[in-house]
Amino acid sequence: MHTQLVVIQPTAFCNINCQYCYLSSHARSLARRIEPETLEQVFKVLFASPFISDEILFVWHAGEPLVLPIDFYERALQSQERWNLKKVRVTNAIQTNATLITQKWCQFFQAREIHVGVSLDGPQALHDAYRTDRAGHGTFERVMRGIQLLRAHAIPYTVISVITNASVSHPKEFWDFFAELAPQSIGLNPEEAEGANLVSSLRTEEDVVAYKAFVQHLLALNASSSHPLVVREIEELIGLIDSSAPTLQTLMNMPMGILSFDYAGNFSTFSPELLTMAHPSQGDFLFGNVFANSLEDLLVSPKFLRTYQEIQQGINLCKTTCAYFPICGGGSPSNKLQENGSFASSETMACRLQIQAPADALLEHLEASYNLPPASFPDELTGYASPPQG
Repeated sequence: MHTQLVVIQPTAFCNINCQYCYLSSHARSLARRIEPETLEQVFKVLFASPFISDEILFVWHAGEPLVLPIDFYERALQSQERWNLKKVRVTNAIQTNATLITQKWCQFFQAREIHVGVSLDGPQALHDAYRTDRAGHGTFERVMRGIQLLRAHAIPYTVISVITNASVSHPKEFWDFFAELAPQSIGLNPEEAEGANLVSSLRTEEDVVAYKAFVQHLLALNASSSHPLVVREIEELIGLIDSSAPTLQTLMNMPMGILSFDYAGNFSTFSPELLTMAHPSQGDFLFGNVFANSLEDLLVSPKFLRTYQEIQQGINLCKTTCAYFPICGGGSPSNKLQENGSFASSETMACRLQIQAPADALLEHLEASYNLPPASFPDELTGYASPPQG
């Protein structure tokens, strides 16, 4: 068990009001922030744990991290450096809606070598349909001003796009927009029913077919371009094709692989969304607090052990029933809990959209491009031979 990703929620407050956010509107309205002494204790406990790997990515996320001032992050990074006694290689990244980026923020990103991820859903009509401010106005123009500042300072950035039922009908406009913008990469996040977002706009069989066609259009447009988009999901699938490892292991269902900390110093593991989720019978998934517990205490917590056992049952169920298991590794526990009511379950709409549809689209694209026979996953990986079903 090695911690590779640490997600810190410095505040749940957000200056905008995306309609599909998994955080509740109430949580996003509370101006609570992590106190310096809490952050100090987070780093103290984290770097003292035996789970730390040789390299860690810290992601400042959930709410809008840039509502906090630059000097907050200066002190935070100083504290991080102070407690990194083993000299672990550390990378810091901020996932932002970009509306608050200024020249001073750009100078800070450069000076501290902060990786920047921007949330942007595509052309203005697609973006403004869901990413609105608290008055209901679209945020596209403000996001683009932030991106223009990043570009003016030669700061590379990645993009995450939430894909809705509106997006899938406009693959050409979507591709043209991002091809001109040319981020380092773009991640496709099909809208999920998760947390406070109880219903996704992508929820039917027709939506899955439409999303697969959307990905196929992006692949075709990339194939005909001298400057193709770097699409995260496609690159990951190609990496799996090239890999000698028989089955993907996902950090989301590996204990301690991802650690998430909230503003009060509570911590969770597995899917980062579990930090803010609760279940009617199981309660929350906070497994400790940095002022009362070490990270090792988590492993003997009855709540953690029950959660881990159920997640393992779900992984085993996926392994024995799903042909996509080698490229999925058992899926996201938070999606299983939200959609199926239990970690000890298998297929979700989220995995059909995030894993199955892109895999089918890529395989069919490769088969057509290279005149290959239809692909199937080998018996020794899944327990049975079966072609991927679209």
